[in-house]
Amino acid sequence: MYCRYSTEKAQLQLLLCGFAQASQVEGQLVTNGILTDVRRLRTSTKVTLSGIYSAFVQTDGSFVFTDVPPGSYLLEVNSIDYIFPKLRVDVKENSVDGAYSGLGVGWDKTGYSIPHPFVLRAKAEAEYFVERQGFNVMGMFKNPMFLMLGFSGIMMLVMPKMLKNLDPEAMQDVTQTQADAQDMINDMPTSLSQMFAKAQQQAQQHVQQRPARR
Repeated sequence: MYCRYSTEKAQLQLLLCGFAQASQVEGQLVTNGILTDVRRLRTSTKVTLSGIYSAFVQTDGSFVFTDVPPGSYLLEVNSIDYIFPKLRVDVKENSVDGAYSGLGVGWDKTGYSIPHPFVLRAKAEAEYFVERQGFNVMGMFKNPMFLMLGFSGIMMLVMPKMLKNLDPEAMQDVTQTQADAQDMINDMPTSLSQMFAKAQQQAQQHVQQRPARR
């Protein structure tokens, strides 16, 4: 009988110690230039602690987590229409500390501290669609293909006038250079064919010279 009483008493003491160490995390969403009225928040808006604990936002913007054990948590406001800052919350036996955090930031690094109870303001409105951009004249002029076409068109207009002003010897040199370039372009298919034919012939000779396996 004494042993049973002692066991129940020990379990009760452990339970009371657990409640004594648990803390309450609370805060409030307040208005600013982005969120002008807290009542504009949807009823589905809630606040979470590392996805373990969740609390719905009341009509006045307040939220409360009760019986939160000591540890470090990520506080997030799950809102469809607004984006709120994320907090790292360190729950201790006698205090609750908070600091700004964010995606891509190491857990050991924290931003500016924020006093408890936390007061959070919306950073921006959530946008899920990107507006299609209209016709952009400057963007067209920055296009490399458009620049190449424009340069080619200008050269077609300017080159005849430049050639007219050249003396006969310079004109002959330009004509000869163009003819050589054209001959080189015309000879490219023949040269490539000869090169591939020579490579194929060398490969066949190599196969024929290889000794047969017994």
